[in-house]
Amino acid sequence: MPKNIKMLLLLLVVGFLLSMPISYFVTKMNQPPEEKHLAELDKVAGEMLRATEKGDYDTAKLKIERLASQFPNETLPISLRIESLNAVTQSILSAKKAYTNPKTTENRLLWHATQVRVAVDALSHQRSPMWRTYYNSYSKQMQNLLQAAVERDTETLRAQYEENYQLYLALRPAMTIQLKEQAMDKVTRKYEEIAKHLLNQKLDWQIMRSSIRELSSTMQEAFVGEDQTAVGSFMDNPESTYRLMVWISTLVTISLAYVAWIKYSAMKQRRI
Repeated sequence: MPKNIKMLLLLLVVGFLLSMPISYFVTKMNQPPEEKHLAELDKVAGEMLRATEKGDYDTAKLKIERLASQFPNETLPISLRIESLNAVTQSILSAKKAYTNPKTTENRLLWHATQVRVAVDALSHQRSPMWRTYYNSYSKQMQNLLQAAVERDTETLRAQYEENYQLYLALRPAMTIQLKEQAMDKVTRKYEEIAKHLLNQKLDWQIMRSSIRELSSTMQEAFVGEDQTAVGSFMDNPESTYRLMVWISTLVTISLAYVAWIKYSAMKQRRI
């Protein structure tokens, strides 16, 4: 392959790669103030969770106090139901209280930090929220719960239900932001049904297994959500980084390809 052609192909690849950071910065520059503030809160929530995971509770405490003071004054770029807004606010306030209580266990602090983290994340990540990444963990817990019901192990069943319910409560504020009210009500009813059955001294195992399967199916729908193709997501958000990246990449590719074609044609003419 001629040296000039190789150089032009190299420039083509470099131009495509450069379009990615360019599109990222263009998007950041055009980001509304509300979204910038929300992104900052999201960063603080992430730092709080990481500090908690490392056992740096003093730093985590400072981060949650910052969230508690800033969040009520923020103008959100999205509309929320009053229940969703209250759920996020309450999760932040509960976490703040937990970090000031010396009797709060490490596991409980981690639970609060996770709840706040996924809730704040859900405000700024509508298409790929963090709470959906917990689907595998949730699904595994449901399998264990159903297995305990199949084996008629009452003690394990109650323990597995409590573990699963705590995970749901950690994710619930985030879920209320992005799921319809009817979907959240359906999940709540399923949990209430199982909790009611567990109060009976003699369990009806057939009803219990059926309720667990229904809850699992309902939560699967909640986690998976509506089927959105890549093209649909691309077209729904014209200001997204991906669309800008494609636009810039296309322009760079066409330009460099045209130059390469001109060079190749000129070299071919000289050979003739």
